[in-house]
Amino acid sequence: MQEFSQAERRSAPVHATRWSNILQWLKRIGAGIGIAAALAPAEALPAQPMQAPQPPQHWISYAQLASNQFAAWLSDPADDAVVRLHGWMQERLLKEGQPLPPPLVTRVWVAPSGQVERLEFASLGNAQADDDLRALLTTRPLSEPPPPDMRQPMVLQLMLDFPQKQ
Repeated sequence: MQEFSQAERRSAPVHATRWSNILQWLKRIGAGIGIAAALAPAEALPAQPMQAPQPPQHWISYAQLASNQFAAWLSDPADDAVVRLHGWMQERLLKEGQPLPPPLVTRVWVAPSGQVERLEFASLGNAQADDDLRALLTTRPLSEPPPPDMRQPMVLQLMLDFPQKQ
């Protein structure tokens, strides 16, 4: 029979305890993963990574049309809301030393008439600027109605910058 030194006898329970703790911890993790997998619907756990399908070309064309019309409305110097919005941006840029806002992500719902019926975007940080932007994008209908099969909302990025002088 093999004799163990006193130091070896003392370390054996420590190693056994560590391994026991590690095994219990791994079992808990495994059980948690098993529960999560059992609760998740089968379609939520694809066997292969899924790629987002490309939207139909007529949806893309309509989103470009809407984006171009919004850009035109946002650069109309005859509109008081445009003048206020650009004044706010200029004040922010010059006085506060803050940069122009990054592209603004908007969620847009368009009625069959072409009228923007709902618009969501993160606040610009100024209530008047938010109101002006909302008014600019919702008071007029778009020149065309959305395709009947188009999913909504459209998600558009709008650049809020100063119009280029020509």
